[in-house]
Amino acid sequence: MGCEVLIEDVSVHLGGQQILNHVSFALQPGEFLGIIGPNGAGKTTLFRVLLDMIKPQSGDVQFRNSNHQSVTPSSVIGYVPQSRQIDPETPMTAWDFVLMGLPHKFRPWSTANDKKIVAEAMRLTDSYHLANKSVGKCSGGEKQRIFLAQALVRNPQILLLDEPTSNLDPGAQEHMASVVARICRERGVSVMFISHDINLIARYAHRILYLTHGHYAVGTVEEVMQPEVLSKLYGNSVEIMKMGSKLLVVSTGKDTVPPICFHGEAQ
Repeated sequence: MGCEVLIEDVSVHLGGQQILNHVSFALQPGEFLGIIGPNGAGKTTLFRVLLDMIKPQSGDVQFRNSNHQSVTPSSVIGYVPQSRQIDPETPMTAWDFVLMGLPHKFRPWSTANDKKIVAEAMRLTDSYHLANKSVGKCSGGEKQRIFLAQALVRNPQILLLDEPTSNLDPGAQEHMASVVARICRERGVSVMFISHDINLIARYAHRILYLTHGHYAVGTVEEVMQPEVLSKLYGNSVEIMKMGSKLLVVSTGKDTVPPICFHGEAQ
């Protein structure tokens, strides 16, 4: 069962700028929450707060298990960061890379139970067939599923995924998102998934959190992706335009709002 996360009135100031401004919402057990917004809006900063890497200037974050008991973030979170560089010449296999995610990875041997855990994580992420392949030779989409498998071996109750589909082709993006949704559904894991692709997120997320610079909105895709909601977020009149398979958030007011492009499905 996933973990409940309560974010209450969280504010973060970095470098003299307000990144998060009194953000409050709850992530329910087994919920898939998509997080979108322009670059620099605080999406990764929010993850760092949840990971206890940044202390907010105000507010509180609580993690509660299925028994409504408070737990530490390190005991329940599985994290896949935005970018991980793997030497293409590394001889390490995908199996060994996933195995390293176990809490006792320093041990020079693996038990039968270790092997069972790794195999289950790789099957769940559609990466078991890559077990003997050098991780450095894997494609971008394959690597992302291997990174996800490594995060799963600790049996997390929450998954934080920072743009796991960036720089992937449309097919690999869809595959990755569908795998995450299946994990959320079958294991009851709570998911926070940062993406710039509202069309992709809309197919899988129960709700979205839209962050702009210091402001936010949370709700279903239909509730949040409305001109009046985004105009309030940006403090300026904006429209949502559809161009082929893409959605654009564009300014129609006196102040310029940088266009936000959400890539759609391949034609």
